[in-house]
Amino acid sequence: MNGLSERHRTLGELMTELRARLGFMTQGSAAQGNEATIKSFLQEAHDYVYGELEPPVLRKKATIALEAGAYLYDWHNDAEAEDIDPGNVLSVWVKASDTIRDPLRQGVTEYDRAFESLRGQPEKYDTLNGQIELWPVPDQAYELVIEYIAGKSRFEQAGDRPSVPDRLVFLYALANAKAHYRHPDAQASATSFQNMLAKAKSKQKENRRFFAAGDARPGESQVVRTANGGYTLRS
Repeated sequence: MNGLSERHRTLGELMTELRARLGFMTQGSAAQGNEATIKSFLQEAHDYVYGELEPPVLRKKATIALEAGAYLYDWHNDAEAEDIDPGNVLSVWVKASDTIRDPLRQGVTEYDRAFESLRGQPEKYDTLNGQIELWPVPDQAYELVIEYIAGKSRFEQAGDRPSVPDRLVFLYALANAKAHYRHPDAQASATSFQNMLAKAKSKQKENRRFFAAGDARPGESQVVRTANGGYTLRS
């Protein structure tokens, strides 16, 4: 979880507010019968908003404790309980000391594997049967540091936080829930969501550069969108 996503309310908090806005809080224990449905509305909203907005770049680091003699490890960030997509890995390092990190090269060959009895500080990594493969086999305990781009965060448990603004997730879920339960003000919630989503999309594009034709080269003018929605040429 990065600093931005930590500002978002948790799934549990959003479920509580959604139940309140739907009038289920007054039903006491009976409201718990709607928990699965309420959760489903919010999860669907999370998926929808994530797909509508350009996914944020979530650059993360994970540390894996290596053991002497073990060369296979899961692609997993234990600290945040999330899997790591090997295709989104930016770099892999091994801590040689408190101040030195040595980068690992990707690609373990069959020639390397022929020296299976070799022990030392890992120099290469690869993916074997869905796990991280290290070569040579660690001769002692090391810390492996993986820098990667995370995908959409888990949104299943009460303490999970969305990868996108929680207000957008809530409003989409509220609009769908009100329509499901035939509340007369469902359209008002839907309109609020659409307006907020449009603003969020607009903010994403502010100050982004758009090339007029082909790739921009040093010294060439580029079309730049300004904060007020207009465009200007910038060299």
